[in-house]
Formats: sequence, C-alpha cells, structure tokens
Amino acid sequence: MVEKKFLETVKKFKLIEPEDKILIAFSSGVDSVTLTTLLLKFKEYFHISQIAIAHFNHMLRGESSDLDEEFAVDFARKNNLDVFVKKVDIKKLAKEEKASIEEIARKERYKFFREILKEKGFNKIATGHHLSDLIETMLLWFIQGNRKGIKGFKPKEREIIRPLYTITKDELLQYAHKNFIEYRIDESNFETDYLRNKLRIHVIPLLKQINPSLEKSMLTESFLLQYDDDFLDSYATEISQKFPNTSIQLSQLLNLPEAIIYRVLINWVYKNTGIYLSYSQVLKIMELLHKEGEKSFDIGEIFVLIKTYDRLFIKEKGKQVRFEYRIKVGEELFIKEAGIKLKSYFADKVDMEKLKDEKRIACFEIDDFNPEEYFIIRSRKEGDRFLPFGRKTEKKLKDILIDLKVPKHMRDSIPILEFRNNILWVVGLKRSGYYPIKTDKGKKICFEIEEV
Repeated sequence: MVEKKFLETVKKFKLIEPEDKILIAFSSGVDSVTLTTLLLKFKEYFHISQIAIAHFNHMLRGESSDLDEEFAVDFARKNNLDVFVKKVDIKKLAKEEKASIEEIARKERYKFFREILKEKGFNKIATGHHLSDLIETMLLWFIQGNRKGIKGFKPKEREIIRPLYTITKDELLQYAHKNFIEYRIDESNFETDYLRNKLRIHVIPLLKQINPSLEKSMLTESFLLQYDDDFLDSYATEISQKFPNTSIQLSQLLNLPEAIIYRVLINWVYKNTGIYLSYSQVLKIMELLHKEGEKSFDIGEIFVLIKTYDRLFIKEKGKQVRFEYRIKVGEELFIKEAGIKLKSYFADKVDMEKLKDEKRIACFEIDDFNPEEYFIIRSRKEGDRFLPFGRKTEKKLKDILIDLKVPKHMRDSIPILEFRNNILWVVGLKRSGYYPIKTDKGKKICFEIEEV
C-alpha cells in the first residue's frame, strides 16, 4: 500500500522527472529513512540521476543529536550515498536573534539544503513530510488563527518535493517494521510541551474518534483551499499592480469583493512598508474603510495608514513631504507624492461654465506667455499666499486649506501649481484669481489631473 501510494503521488503531482538530482532532507527518523529507501528502490524506475542525503544537526538533544548524525553518516556509507552534514547550535542562535527555536531551526535547515543545491548541482530537495504532518499543520494554524496556513503545504513547492504526501505516519511505521528498516526515534516527539505534540498525542486521536476518515477529509479540504487561495491570491496580485504608490482611491478599492480587498491591502502595505499585516490588523482596516470621516491606523512604529473621505494612503510618522518639479506646456508629470499624473496643454477654446465646478481641470489665460517658460509643481511652503477669485488681496494658503477642510496631515502632499511666483492652483481643490479667462483670443493653458 505504501509503495503504491508513493508511486501514485509522484506521478500525479509530477514530483520526479528523468535525470533529476535529488537531495533528501535526512533526519534519521522513520519518515526520512523510509523516503530514502523508497527513492533508492525506484531510482531506476524514475530514471533519477543522483540521490544524496543531507543531515542538519540542531544540537537540541545533546548526545541524541550526535547519534542521529552518526546514523545518517553510517546509512549513507551502507547505501553508497554522498552525505552532507552541518552542525549548528540552534538554541544559542535563536536567543541571539530573539526568535523561536522552531523558526530558526527551519530557516537554518533550508538554508543549508539550498547551499548544497547551489554548490553540488542538485535540483530538488525531497522531504519526509507526510499526510499526518499535513493534518497537524492545518490544525496548528487553525488554532493559531493563521488563515494562510490552514490550507497546509503542497506536494511540490518550488524545488521542494514531498513524495510521502498521501501516506500517514502509521502506514510509514508499519512499512518500516514489515521491511526491517532501521531508524532513530526522537524522544522529544513525545513531550507535550510543544503544541504540535499536544495535537498529535491528545487532540487528533479524539478527532479521529469523531471522524475515522479524518486524514482523507482534511486532505480533500487542503486541495480545495489550495485551489481557492491560489486563484484569489493571483487575482489580488493582479489588482495590486494598479496601486503602485502609497495612495489608493477608495472608489477603486471598495467596488471589489471583500475577499480581494483584504488581500490587496496585505500586498499594498507590504510593498510600501515591508510589514506584513496580521489578520486582526486587516480586519480593523477593513472596518475603517466604511467609517465616516478621517481615520488613522498605526502600522508598526514607523508608518501610519490614513483613511480620508475618498482616499487611503500610507505615510511615515512625523515625516514632512517636500517636493518640487518643473513642467512645460505639452508635457506630462507624475507626482509620486500625491499619486497623480498631471498633463498640460494649450486649448483653443475653454467652456468656463463647464469648468466652473470642475476640480480636475484648471485653465488660465496668459497673453504674454513664452513657450520656453515653465510652471512649478511643489509642496506648500511657509508663508505661501493665495489670491481667491473676487478678492484684490491674498490670503494665507494655510487658511485656504483650513477652509477647504483639508486634513492637517495631508496638506504637505497637496501639489501647488506656481507661475511667476504666484500660486495659480491648489491642485484638485481650488483655482486662484490669477490669469482668469476673459476672452476667446488669449493664449489658454490647461492642466488636467489623471489618476494613476
């Protein structure tokens, strides 16, 4: 039964191809020893070019860890295999890096395997993960509230293959016993200090009393979750490409299904901050999206996510935005600080009645304009003044922004259009009284906002 499942799994998921050079993650336990035995038995059948084993000594169990290493070296010698060994004090390293032993052990172990792949020309890493491991993993992540982990692992991920994917631990033990396969027993697997061990020893047996076909049921569930997640993640990644900047129009986001919105938010925040949101953080942000008024949400110690009435954006806490660009008529300019593109052009005729309430376009009549002149697009400065329509004297720009109810934290990122030392337009918000359009004959210059 084990050999049949092994062959079916390899074929179904295309885990092995002719001339593969396979490096086996060899712990000396029943899983990796049985895996190696099966690969050696069917080496010619699959036309495998080379098989070798790699043993990583975590130094977590004193003399037992060294005996595991000795077993791996001896096994390789008996089976005429190359063996690669590395010894690392994981407990010490975890303390230095202030991380969990499990996390550091996994990171260092796979780092070691991939170094061998690169240096020795192997193209695949075979691990002894089996169906019982899959069930434990799914339950472990479910208990800890990790949505992404609930689906478990795949039979193949990049260069990693798991040929025992459909075989249970009990089936492996029975096969090893029947075929007189020697292996080392890790006594720490029976210590219930570890959550995974508690699940294996106490919880899973109870679940199997309720559902004797637990492994089969959860394997099916894993497949279905993988299908759903692969599609949704792929679609969310595609949507995320439309939001390359630190600003998103809410109208672009809120018309998406919520299953996509939260994935887009995770991708977008990570791209702009390097921080992966927790699921509780994602849910809080999802709630903010539908609340009235301006809201903010801290992302780590450095960044803050701000939701306004029409926009979501990320900024560094306490960081002032300063920018200045030049633009000639006929050019287009991307203003990354505001997440917009501004284009300029000459207009033969302007319908001022249509532009009266238009916030995305502003036009000016400059009779003595020289085509070599340029306009300045910049952030606001201390002492800026603005001439409102119908007034002969200027007002402080700060007061204008207050009147427009622009949130304080957004004021530095609002582009200002300046010409000949006069502010012509608070871009997207208010046009000044300078250079009004009076006739049909003068040179008319327009600026238009385009969302990116």
